[in-house]
Amino acid sequence: MLKVVLIILIILIVILALVYLESIRELASIKITIYDIEAPGLTKDKKIVFLSDYHEAKQLNDKIVMAIDKVSPDLVLVGGDMLNGRNPGEMISTAGVLLNRIAEKYPVYYAFGNHEKKLELDIYGNGAMWNAFRKELSPKISFLINESIDIGDGLRIYGLDIPMDYYSRGTFPELTAEKINSLLGECDKKDYNILLGHAPDFVNGYTDWGAQLTLSGHFHGGMVRLPIIGGFVSPRIRLFPKYDYGLYLKNGRRMIVTNGLGQHSLKLRIGNIPEIVQVNLSKSKDI
Repeated sequence: MLKVVLIILIILIVILALVYLESIRELASIKITIYDIEAPGLTKDKKIVFLSDYHEAKQLNDKIVMAIDKVSPDLVLVGGDMLNGRNPGEMISTAGVLLNRIAEKYPVYYAFGNHEKKLELDIYGNGAMWNAFRKELSPKISFLINESIDIGDGLRIYGLDIPMDYYSRGTFPELTAEKINSLLGECDKKDYNILLGHAPDFVNGYTDWGAQLTLSGHFHGGMVRLPIIGGFVSPRIRLFPKYDYGLYLKNGRRMIVTNGLGQHSLKLRIGNIPEIVQVNLSKSKDI
């Protein structure tokens, strides 16, 4: 009996070691995921890079910059959680250096995630670090905090910043189109509208509000991605989250959910290589 227990224990240790090594490998890797989307209202094709949930991925800085240069986008959109809200530490500087490197070559538009919101509200006493981070960022980086910017050529970008209540664990409030409207105003009917909405849970609100394309992250792909099933757990401790990764279609409108670049609490990724997203927007064929 003891021999059987020892064999089982050894097998478990080997499995855990392999999982750990695979997670280290994946956290040091990066991929480019490409989506081709026809964009009604656009008068000129646009190539966009979207990145989110950087957290503590300083080991990827050079690879991120190289991947973006490979795409050579017209603009870079940042979907939030570039920092850690509770213990930002040196990541304040690391994330700032990365963003400034990107901004040397490309226009950067940055919307809040829940971790930026925590820092802004000084929930954990890190407000001074947040202010220092904002000051060190290049003036070429534009924050979109419940506001929008007209990019030109029929493209408008919105950055949504929602109250922390919508991120609380164990509660699942509904984010309605009316609430989004109170934060952002009415969705522009003339342009092709991209919404940076950090949490994918609220896709119904995003699409009802009018965003033709929503770019989200937050779930880190579910940390561990299982064949057929998909992501295992969301940051809100919801098992097998519905909108964990990829392209979703709702009422004729789209949402892309990235698995992000890093992790913040449990440093684990399995079947879930970090990514930047390349979105190729093509103008309607009738324009």
